[in-house]
Amino acid sequence: MVLELSKAEQRLCERLRLSAEAAARLVQAMRAGASSRSAVVLSPKAPRDYVPPFACVDTSAWGWLPPCVYVPCEGERPTAHPDYAAGLYYSLDLSSCWESAALEVVPPPASSLDLCAAPGGKTMLMAARYLPQHHTANEVNAARRGILRQNVEQCGLPNTEVSGLRPDQWATEDKLFDLLLVDAPCSGQSLLCKGIKNPGCLGAQMVNGNAKRQKGIMLAAVQCVADGGHILYSTCTYDPDENEKVISYILRRVPGWHAVEVPALAAFRSTLSDFPCYRLLPEHGFGAGGFCCLLKKTNNNQ
Repeated sequence: MVLELSKAEQRLCERLRLSAEAAARLVQAMRAGASSRSAVVLSPKAPRDYVPPFACVDTSAWGWLPPCVYVPCEGERPTAHPDYAAGLYYSLDLSSCWESAALEVVPPPASSLDLCAAPGGKTMLMAARYLPQHHTANEVNAARRGILRQNVEQCGLPNTEVSGLRPDQWATEDKLFDLLLVDAPCSGQSLLCKGIKNPGCLGAQMVNGNAKRQKGIMLAAVQCVADGGHILYSTCTYDPDENEKVISYILRRVPGWHAVEVPALAAFRSTLSDFPCYRLLPEHGFGAGGFCCLLKKTNNNQ
């Protein structure tokens, strides 16, 4: 039986240049809404030899999982354990962990900024990899900033402050960072694969509006990075207008930047660009999916 695609589904699959079989797999995943997969990242509060108190998947063969990240077995409820309330670990979607794997090629930063931080997953993942001398977790929305602050405090992240400036305000600040995390607001098409309703997320109007916003955020972000520093750009959506085309726009518009190869993610390299960036789809089995690209600013002294 041939799967009948809606116009919006067909538009997305065509833009992703998917074969008929791959398109059917993606659409089936979006309709089924069962691709979500949870993970936990240990916090600085966890003792050195700490092991989560629930059964976990053997991930030794994956090759890209960030440090201090565990994947609960199906049926486990990590947030139901007292250790979660005590802040020994933070629960998040496995796709977010996949996106942060790109940080494996980034040296420990002295200073860092998570520009769109709430609820705090990317900040937690970075803290598990290396603790900067100073980290800022930023969130413009006041309600979401409150949740972010609560998570940062519960997990005991040191050297971390919570702020609420807009990206354009950061661009005028007299501060430069070694690492920026830009988990950009997006159409959230992968939410469908988690079983979360997201009306209009496949439509051109929502995609175009988000792409414009993402370009503005990135134009501000590049002004906040020291020579030799990095930006990790990520989204939880599929459309290339919000992913490859945003990065391509920045590389054309702003001199002195290039995309960085991430060997651990080589199997996920996007075929939609001529620079290294990476895509996760539900069929890979590591969650609902996402996109990431690591950018580096040229060191003017080199």
